[in-house]
Amino acid sequence: MILWFVPLAEAHRPGLSYARIDGHTLTITIARPELAAKFPVTDLQESRLLIADLTVDHARVNIGGPCTIDAPEISAAEGDGVQIQSALHCPGGESGTYDADFLAQMEQGHRHYVEAFGQSVAVLDAGHTEVAFTGATDRTDVALRFGKLGVEHIWTGYDHLLFLFGLLIAAPSLRAMFFIITGFTVAHSITLTLAALGIVHLSPGLVEPAIAASIAFVGVENFWRPPPRRRVVITFLLGLIHGFGFAGLLIELGLPRDALALALVSFNGGVEVGQATVVALAMPILLFLRRYAWYERRVVPIASIGVALAGLTWFVQRVWF
Repeated sequence: MILWFVPLAEAHRPGLSYARIDGHTLTITIARPELAAKFPVTDLQESRLLIADLTVDHARVNIGGPCTIDAPEISAAEGDGVQIQSALHCPGGESGTYDADFLAQMEQGHRHYVEAFGQSVAVLDAGHTEVAFTGATDRTDVALRFGKLGVEHIWTGYDHLLFLFGLLIAAPSLRAMFFIITGFTVAHSITLTLAALGIVHLSPGLVEPAIAASIAFVGVENFWRPPPRRRVVITFLLGLIHGFGFAGLLIELGLPRDALALALVSFNGGVEVGQATVVALAMPILLFLRRYAWYERRVVPIASIGVALAGLTWFVQRVWF
């Protein structure tokens, strides 16, 4: 029932940014809202000096020795991203260090994905701003980092959790819960893979409101108590939409080119682990409550209203704000 208060919270993951180093350029991509939290961003070129001061002016690259970082070029990136690109002048080589000291100024929970010379290097944060890189990729490290990102994404993706909650509170049995969760898992795994690999692309401007609408739909549909088979089909179809939402993180980060399949599988596995953990905690409680008549008569309708209102609130925010 705590999820009733979710509309007051952020509906999605902590902030993210991305750095690519190739020896000649340093490219940082960051979401515009992350910048807007620090200063008004009306025009990218007018805000150029402020953007540089918040990012590349507080970054250091060392490749064979300290690199000189030129004044950046600022441009819009896909979605609501801002790309900050600076020329690098380094002594040479493919081993070195990168220090994103500016992360200390970002919002709590911000993650900074780093790729050097086409290889996944690290995910930094305010407590860990520096990383060393070499010419080789640590595949174990890639698997662990992307798996962790997947778990964090589902645990902080309140809209995805609320969608599952809305489905499970009205499930009549353990068998129905199992098939509902399976349908959701299979569906979002399909579209997550297709979107992350660039095979299918939907704009976040469509995906995010659609996810919110799916939550509102589930809350309202609970009042009609659809049969389990129909609910599984509906869950599968709506789960396809949520898969595009999961893929949004990977699209923002960019999968490491030399470990693409491993990173994708690890991230999806992390999402499933995070989801399974939440379901494992919630399912015994819901099954226990179903033994009482008042749960069906009072709790399910009230909770479903909360789910529907949360979805409607997010839909309005994502379409108009």
